[in-house]
Amino acid sequence: MNPAFSVATAVRNGMPLIRACVASVAAQPELREHLVQDACSSDGTAAWCAGQPGLALRSERDSGMYDAINRAWSRSGGAYLSWLNADEQYLPGALAAVQAAFERDPGIDAVFGDAIIVGPDGRPLAFRREPPPRAFYIRNSFLYLYSCTLFYRRRLWDEGLLRLDTRLRYAADMDLMLRLLDAGCRFARVDLPLASYMATGANLSMHSGMAEETRLLQRRHGALRWGPARALARVPRWIERWSIGGFASRSGVLRQFDPDAVAREWRFERLGTRYSVFDPSLGT
Repeated sequence: MNPAFSVATAVRNGMPLIRACVASVAAQPELREHLVQDACSSDGTAAWCAGQPGLALRSERDSGMYDAINRAWSRSGGAYLSWLNADEQYLPGALAAVQAAFERDPGIDAVFGDAIIVGPDGRPLAFRREPPPRAFYIRNSFLYLYSCTLFYRRRLWDEGLLRLDTRLRYAADMDLMLRLLDAGCRFARVDLPLASYMATGANLSMHSGMAEETRLLQRRHGALRWGPARALARVPRWIERWSIGGFASRSGVLRQFDPDAVAREWRFERLGTRYSVFDPSLGT
């Protein structure tokens, strides 16, 4: 029987965080496969993954994270495709909520949800809820959705749309999103936190190459040429985000795994939307 979900994880020297990532996928009761694409790690990642039941591991050289994700998806069999980085986790009930959203509307092509930003110690820093992806917003600023909260129907892969541009090193997800929107793909939001995103201070989004590739993609996809105009283009997204409660603080419990794959709970009160791993006060 083919799985409902095919989850791709590209990793190179991902210990010990890969343990929590794998545990978060394994904890989802839905029928799924976890495709780990290892880039010849030297820290024991491949050996550890090889010993985990249910993991579909392949260890081989690749040309970067986006190439690894393409390789993993190319050997997938699920109805819904996603990718989860080694320092990210799915939250309880995530795949069930996504599957229900897909089944409610066969016409939608992708599903996304909220994210909880955590620090390197797992402590919640911020809650992020964003409006649906809109080409005007993204081409004039950046991709504001988190890849760990995005899920795609298999037909996008089969039709050749769901391919990450391996010439890009930092912003291929932004390019992918703009191409999907240009192709008329429909997105649906689940009003739940689907995944946790770990802000380490060394994420790809922090790399200087991200700004360079973002400018390249803005030119490629027809962004406004005048910088102040691009800045003003963010205002409609902020208004739409406000209308769906995207700036509201949250209280609750975050249930996820620590690096030893032990389930833990973090309670949070009035969790805000701004965060910085360098100034923890911005997370509250």
